[in-house]
Amino acid sequence: MRRSSRSGFTLIEIMIVVGIIAILVVVLLASVLMARKKGDVGKAQDFCTSLIPAAITKWQGDNGKDSNTYPKSPSLGDGDGYWQGNAELFNELVTKPKKAGKEAYVPDDSYVEGEEGGKKVFLDPWNKFYIYRNYSAKKTISGKNRTYTGRRYNKSTYDIISLGPDGTLYELNGDNDDVHN
Repeated sequence: MRRSSRSGFTLIEIMIVVGIIAILVVVLLASVLMARKKGDVGKAQDFCTSLIPAAITKWQGDNGKDSNTYPKSPSLGDGDGYWQGNAELFNELVTKPKKAGKEAYVPDDSYVEGEEGGKKVFLDPWNKFYIYRNYSAKKTISGKNRTYTGRRYNKSTYDIISLGPDGTLYELNGDNDDVHN
């Protein structure tokens, strides 16, 4: 009697290997997505806590402003046109210096430029505009008395806020992922 000697893999063995590879791909993909999310949060945090404060400090020095004077923003309540403050900040820190033949206070490679309401604005890593509000000014850009009754992170200076990955401002359920100065 002759015995057949066949070599190769059984269907079960191949399915086990494919299953293991699939599990490894899922774990790797989850790790990459989590790292990307953390990287985006880090970019927004750097913009709000380092880049803009340094640019405002330089703007203050170049324009003869004291350390309690910040670029103006409109008088806004929660839910109003938040982009308007961002547009004014972009104008003061980027547009005006470039028009005057000077270097912008915020380097071109450190922000994403967008447009809202026909004006240029800074965009966060999730392509939403940052919210900028100046609380130190007594008057708005239009000369009206400043009124603001919403939530503030920095009561006497200014807020620069990214809505974070979920795009929602001031979450109420405790999962606030807003990034701010």
